[in-house]
Parts: sequence; structure tokens; C-alpha cells
Amino acid sequence: MIKLTFTIGEVSKLLDIPIDTLRYYDKIGLLPPLKRDENKYRYYDLEQFDSLITIRMLRAMDVPIEQIQRLLADHNLKEIRSLLSSKQKDIERQLIYLTQLSKKLVALNEQFQRFEDSDTIELVKRSSSWVLLTDSIMESGDKRLGSKVQQQFRSINANKEWLAICHIISVVSMEHVIAGQYHTYLNNGILSTFPMEGEAGGFQRLEPCLCARKYAVIDKERYSELDHHYEKMKAFIHRCGLQIAGDSLEINLYNQYNKHYIEIYIPVAEQEGEGDGS
Repeated sequence: MIKLTFTIGEVSKLLDIPIDTLRYYDKIGLLPPLKRDENKYRYYDLEQFDSLITIRMLRAMDVPIEQIQRLLADHNLKEIRSLLSSKQKDIERQLIYLTQLSKKLVALNEQFQRFEDSDTIELVKRSSSWVLLTDSIMESGDKRLGSKVQQQFRSINANKEWLAICHIISVVSMEHVIAGQYHTYLNNGILSTFPMEGEAGGFQRLEPCLCARKYAVIDKERYSELDHHYEKMKAFIHRCGLQIAGDSLEINLYNQYNKHYIEIYIPVAEQEGEGDGS
């Protein structure tokens, strides 16, 4: 004879639902067992597995118990369909986030490896990213700038997944880089590689471009140590027959208590009059 009832222990093992959870569902009336015997042992019918699987699915999506009770008592599928559509969008956004986070972790590990040889300078195509820029906090004489920046950050309405994939940045104008004024910052801000097509919540897209790139490790509060890195980069750009073609970007990849690990990008282009066939 086919066994159609199961003890609470069997249900727990088969459906991977803790016994205490099943007892709690019974206590609040979410899903009482089919019957109890004279020893008060709980028995569940095979058909109750469907309800338990549904409850487990909804709880995995963080649907509150009270809402699950209402859904199970509903006589149509309108509310559950609306809920599932909403949760599907959440899951798709999380999949995008986790995919981007995985890529970022791989890239960050590779970037950290490059700090082992901070003398290397290379030509690379800077990846597409999104930036939120403010006036330079260090250079501005506006005493209200700090509160303005705070308000700007609070008003960000893009999906907050960008927060786990962002870095603090500083921007030095092309003119100041050429003039050797490496600490006269044009902007501060944050940079994220999380895709923000559509509503970007104040972020601007930073288009890919050819850059000279160098990694630098400096002591905390000693940004003057960046000077020789910039000088080496400018010499490298000159040797390559190129010219500085845009504002430099300093990305603070990692902070220790006494060290900053910074990635520097300087956009470059061919020297005027070269590469045109003349």
C-alpha cells in the first residue's frame, strides 16, 4: 500500500524544512498537520507537500508570513501573480548585480597584483564606468560645500547596487597635469562600474578612451608622493609619441590604515600632425 501520510520528521527531511519551523507553521495556523494521533504526533498528507513547497518558495523570497497566509487564503491568483512579477524583477536585478560583483572581484584581484610592480606604465583602453562628481572638496573655499555634497549623495535615486562596486575618485584637469600642478583637483566624487543605463540617479557615463595607466602606493595624507608617478607617466607618454588628451583620473582602489592604493589614468592621443598621412 502506498504511504500517503508522513511524520513531521519525515517531512522535515524530505523537504529540508526544520522541524521547529513546521511546528511554528502549525502553531500560527499557517499549515496545520493533517492529523495528530493519540500521542499528539503530527502527520502530514502527501497533498500538503504542495503547500509546503509554495510556502518555502515564498519565504525564500522574503515574503512575510502574514502575507503568505493571505495568499493561501485568497480565492484567485491576482495577488500572487503580481507578487511573483515583482519578485522576478528583483531577482533579475540581483543577478545583474551578482554578475557585476563577480567581475569586479576578479578585476580587483588583478589590480591588486599590479601593485607588486608599481613601476609599470602601460597604454590601455579605460573601461566604461559611471561617475558622480562634485566640486573639489579640498580646493573649494565654499564652507557649505560639505553639506551640499552630502545632500547630493542622499538624493541619488539609482539602484543602490552601485554602492558595493564603487570607489572614491579625484580628477585633475588636463591643464594642471601638463603644468605639473597635480594636487589642484577639479573634482572629487565616486565611480562605479555597475551598469546604469536609463535612470542613472545623478551619475554620468564615463566613455572608454585610450589612457596611460599606472598604479601607485602612497602613505596616508602624503599625496605629494604622487608627483613622481605623474612625472614618470608624462615621460612615458612623450616617449610613445603621444600627448595628454584629457583630465586625469585617480581611483582609490583600497585603503589600509597607513596606505592608499591608487590607480591613475591619463587620457592620451596622437600628437597633432602625426598619424594623418601627411
